[in-house]
Amino acid sequence: MKEQIMNNNLQQTKSSKMTLIEMVETALYAALIFLGVAFFRIPTGGTQFVHFGNALVVVGVLVLGSTRGAIAAGIGLFLFDVTHGYASAAPITVLESVLVCVVLYFVFEKAMKKNDKAFNIVLVALIAAITKIILNFIKYTFYKGMFLQGLVFEAAAINALTKITGTFGSALLTFIAVPLLYPIFKTVIKQIKRG
Repeated sequence: MKEQIMNNNLQQTKSSKMTLIEMVETALYAALIFLGVAFFRIPTGGTQFVHFGNALVVVGVLVLGSTRGAIAAGIGLFLFDVTHGYASAAPITVLESVLVCVVLYFVFEKAMKKNDKAFNIVLVALIAAITKIILNFIKYTFYKGMFLQGLVFEAAAINALTKITGTFGSALLTFIAVPLLYPIFKTVIKQIKRG
């Protein structure tokens, strides 16, 4: 009986340790997303800029899973927005990143069964890039253009296209960077789990 109690305690300790490791990995990845946007961005005019944020969100989903990837994305991007003068946009930024993660959940985890062959990773990067463009177009057309500014659809859509120049650049960067970064991060995560 005493041995069984000790085994149960040992199993609980191991699962707690894994949970702690996963929390630390997620927090570190959130910090990486924050740094990836804060220090590696190229202004495109206005408030938009090209950055590694979306690419790192995608890699996060691939290496951490969609739930932890979404948490890391939400925290990292929220902190960036709040600390860099975009606090009013922070909730929408978090929503956009979570929606990208949801799309990737259905594409990578469900449809592709987490098969990370090179073609699938390129396809995931492309889908994430297109998803981000669509979400930004919707945000700038319907929410910011029509709802907040009272524009008619045509004017709001044209205005949106001029506002999302940085999104096109970030989408291209996502398409290029994800297939390059994923194998590196996958190796690092494996090393952490072994260590």
